[in-house]
Amino acid sequence: MKKLKYILVLGALMTGFQSCDNFLNVTPIDALSGNNFWKTKADVEGYMGGIYTRLKSKLGNSMLIPALDLRGNFVKIVNNLDNNGNGPINNLISNNLKPVMSGTTTYDNRLKDIMNWKGWYDVIAASNILIYEIDKVPANQLSETDRKQYIAEATFTRNLSYLFICKLFGDAIYYTEAYHSLSLPRRPQLEVLKLAIADMESVKNDLPVTYADNSKAGFRPNRGAAIALLMHLNMWAAAWEENNKVPYYEAIVTLGEEISSHTQYHLLPITIDNTKSIFKGKTAENLFGILQEYNYGESFVDFANPSFFFSHYPFRGSTTKTTSHMTYEKEYIEKLFPATESDERRTVWFENMSSDNGNFQLKKFINVYSTGSGSNLTVKNDDSAIIFRLPDALLLAAEAAAELGNDAIAQGYVNQVRAAAGAQAFTTTGNALKDDIYKERKRELIGEGHFYFDLVRTKRVVNTEYSNAVMSVGNFNAGAWTWPLIISDAEKVANPSLIGNIFWN
Repeated sequence: MKKLKYILVLGALMTGFQSCDNFLNVTPIDALSGNNFWKTKADVEGYMGGIYTRLKSKLGNSMLIPALDLRGNFVKIVNNLDNNGNGPINNLISNNLKPVMSGTTTYDNRLKDIMNWKGWYDVIAASNILIYEIDKVPANQLSETDRKQYIAEATFTRNLSYLFICKLFGDAIYYTEAYHSLSLPRRPQLEVLKLAIADMESVKNDLPVTYADNSKAGFRPNRGAAIALLMHLNMWAAAWEENNKVPYYEAIVTLGEEISSHTQYHLLPITIDNTKSIFKGKTAENLFGILQEYNYGESFVDFANPSFFFSHYPFRGSTTKTTSHMTYEKEYIEKLFPATESDERRTVWFENMSSDNGNFQLKKFINVYSTGSGSNLTVKNDDSAIIFRLPDALLLAAEAAAELGNDAIAQGYVNQVRAAAGAQAFTTTGNALKDDIYKERKRELIGEGHFYFDLVRTKRVVNTEYSNAVMSVGNFNAGAWTWPLIISDAEKVANPSLIGNIFWN
């Protein structure tokens, strides 16, 4: 049986997030922080900020989001990247991850970082600790409303982590108690998803619809973020419960009605200025993301954003970087955005979209900051990591409604997104509408890390029309859709029976 122990002690959390390597012992909290911690709202706020630092390391300091759009997609390397297209990135595109596991190149290591789940469990452990310890804060220091909100925030970060773990690795170790130190088996992902759904539903309404403090808007989970998380949890669960999908779809449609009832959330028309605002992260359609703001000292690694791969100067690199590393294949991108159909995304988000070479640019992520000057001038991306935004939620509601046979409701949701893009409304029904909704997700969410997850959960990954690296049904069922799970030496010592995902072993 697969077992593993995970703890994240408070002292480690508050001092740069250096996680404890000793999985066998839990250090008492008093020995770590003294008796004066968990006494004020500032203590709770500081600890919560530490949890977001952990999330940033997984989403802003890794290649995760671009990798989720590259795997199995119709893309190719065209200029000076990854051994000229014969290395790990090409392996990722073609779903050939076994060489990556033993590789030692820069991109092997960047991809192997995705295959390590411990960072997600650090977030879970920290979230569990906050939920446990917050009751120690005196009532005269923390109102009951604030207490519930912080618990809801930590519950959100816990279940967001479980969502990513299930989407990346399938079966997961699940626990919610603080200072956990017992070995637990990996549980079937469907069980974990059901527990996460119930957990999130219990606190959803304790999050504010919006924040009075605009600095928190889009970067601290609001009610809309909780709704979006629940929609994703339900949709991923529906993918794996073949004979009981209806309750999940019904829940998603209900959640779609709820998020639509909050007028504080609304779509922005596709323009250059709105695109820049959306991917900074503080608009009416932003629900949750991780802040990148160079002026505030918050910066990501270059390869955390798709612009690193699909853009060039003046949106990335130095004045000599006049070509992009990668392009979407001409036939694919023209089919997705036909020239004969009006769509503002085509003109606003792309440059030379049919070039099929390094002249191609994805201009969806174009917030930048500059360093140096003259011949040493370098332009770097300054977009935030957007995890949930309203179009994603509306398209999930459309998909669920279509699966339930409620075509009119499905059209209503998907056509809101189409209208914001200046595109013609869909009038299709039945299976044609389902396919249109899927393709609309590919259009609207291009580059945002949804492509591969959508490919897997809809089982379209076995169809050459939708994937450039088709899996056989047998390989899919054997776990080829997962990511390899690399077990650290510390984990092996703590749990000798723990193994990675069988397909990749």
